[in-house]
Amino acid sequence: MAIIEKHIDSPNDLNNDKRAHATAIIDPCSTSYQEESDDDDSLFEETGLDAASIYQNTYFMDGDNHFISLPSLGNSSSSKDATFISRLFEEWLEQKLRGKQADDPLLPILEDNVDSIANEILDRLKHEFIPKSVSKALLKIRTGHVYTYHQLEDGQPLITQDMEEFFQQFPLFVEITIHTTQNAAIHETSQSNKCTLLLSMENVTVNPGNPYRLMDEISLSIPSSQ
Repeated sequence: MAIIEKHIDSPNDLNNDKRAHATAIIDPCSTSYQEESDDDDSLFEETGLDAASIYQNTYFMDGDNHFISLPSLGNSSSSKDATFISRLFEEWLEQKLRGKQADDPLLPILEDNVDSIANEILDRLKHEFIPKSVSKALLKIRTGHVYTYHQLEDGQPLITQDMEEFFQQFPLFVEITIHTTQNAAIHETSQSNKCTLLLSMENVTVNPGNPYRLMDEISLSIPSSQ
């Protein structure tokens, strides 16, 4: 069965997700940071974070190999690097769902090991993401059942009567938020040629409020001087 991806609008806007309190988990296969932080964005606040560099999108899944994106629940970014990361993530998601075996009783992503999923995504980025102008990129990934998704601005749950039928068909979600920090120095010096990749993975059923974290570095694509 082929992957079906659609884009439809929702009349409601969502709040930004509550920042999780967590202690970093050290992964032996990656250079993981060890700071205990009150929020995932603290590493970016040191150099400032442009709101235009934040990208967010949510994918709803049917538990098989179909997913739907709701653009109105997210926002675009002026950062080409953030957009590129989002495309790589969507390609990974499509391949992940397409690879589900018909006789596999486990729900894809939701019932997979959190650390395995996080390492898969980070490995994909390390091999295919070629940053142009960012020194840091943070991916916050959150997955679960729609009843554990965010509340609306008025405090009401996301599940409203007019959306109930849709969520019965697509009851699972994966949300991705990408924060990027621009590095103005990369055009001035060859020493600032690294991009720090940070990944935060939360399964609201397995590790709610305690995301699994990974960090690694990749080389920047620095244009040659004329």
